[in-house]
Amino acid sequence: MASFGELILFSACLLIGAIAMSLIILWFVVPQWRVNRHFVRTECQVIRHPGMKKIVEQDTSYWQPTITYRYRAKGGTFIGRTYDLLDSRYPSRKKAELIKDSYQLGQKYPCWYDPLDPGTAVLFSGNPLAYWLLLVPVAFLAIGVGGLGYTLWQFTASRERRAAMAQSSASRELFEDDPGAKKFPAIPRVEDVTGSPGTTLAFRLPIAARLGWQLFSIGVGALCWNALVVLFVFLAIGKLMDGQGDWVLLISLLPFIGAGIWLVVHLLRLFWKMSGIGPTRIEISGHPVKPGREYNLLIAQTGTMLLENLEIHLECEEEAVFQQGTNSITASQVVWRQEVFNGAEISIDAGQPFEQRRSLRIPDGAMHSFLSRHNRISWRLSVQAKVAKRTDYRRDFPLIVVPARDRSAPND
Repeated sequence: MASFGELILFSACLLIGAIAMSLIILWFVVPQWRVNRHFVRTECQVIRHPGMKKIVEQDTSYWQPTITYRYRAKGGTFIGRTYDLLDSRYPSRKKAELIKDSYQLGQKYPCWYDPLDPGTAVLFSGNPLAYWLLLVPVAFLAIGVGGLGYTLWQFTASRERRAAMAQSSASRELFEDDPGAKKFPAIPRVEDVTGSPGTTLAFRLPIAARLGWQLFSIGVGALCWNALVVLFVFLAIGKLMDGQGDWVLLISLLPFIGAGIWLVVHLLRLFWKMSGIGPTRIEISGHPVKPGREYNLLIAQTGTMLLENLEIHLECEEEAVFQQGTNSITASQVVWRQEVFNGAEISIDAGQPFEQRRSLRIPDGAMHSFLSRHNRISWRLSVQAKVAKRTDYRRDFPLIVVPARDRSAPND
């Protein structure tokens, strides 16, 4: 429940950041950008003595300089009263007075007017506040994205694994020697796989891939896409309400709006399909494993679903990287497969995981795990499931196989 609360909190931060980003860009950044890029410079004359206006909001006083000026634009004469496009108010009276005192009655000063609406003009065109306002939604977006990633990791990693990783990082020296790397220089690090104690057996194997990251990436993509689409839709509607409707822009946005709706629907369907699929847990009595020895396995699948078929295989895969001209090509193939479990029509209810105990034996004379620059031999337990009315999934759990002749490893 605590992790679910964090998920709601960080999702809200992400949503607030996206909405705030869109509104700030629409209301502040785009108008200020137009002032800097598209407004036309001309000359104006102050026709009234500059004054000050006091504004009180929630027991807080703000000061605003009032400057009235006359300017010519597109063959007509207009009266302007706007200092900058953001209609800035200052909590410091001294700063507002400095702006007021910089303009004198009857004197001429540069101003900038909107070529699409000559009645809109400003005396100051370089206000950077609009761009600084973006820091607020950026902070919310960073908190939301980072928090969601951390929460999803919390969901997919076991409590024992998180505790073991925290303890390992706290006690590890920065430049300590790695005795395992010296003992088996071409074998992957055992510590990268054996980092989580099991609840029943000695070790819990980590999962190589998580479905939650697919849902997270699609969600972030859908949110960013629709935020941009909404921004352009607001711009198009704003022009339409001002009597400058750009129908070409509106029609060209239709396929982008359709793509955004499809992304949301696809995200909801994927979330529904994955909502009942719980974590898969595999525990083993000893690790690393050796050819010719037998190990106990505990297989547990949680969730609320009906498995049409559940298969677990022990696989050995070879991978080679080679050059073909200027291209680097990676070829991989499963060279050995052994069935560990095969079941059909398995019903799993919430709070009652499906558990099976099996034995695992690496064949005598099998090649150990190997890792080099251009070649790799890896062992894994592969879980493949067909789920009724939901998405099928595959989850791989890596194993480290060491040479059987090594006698320094602890007995199993």
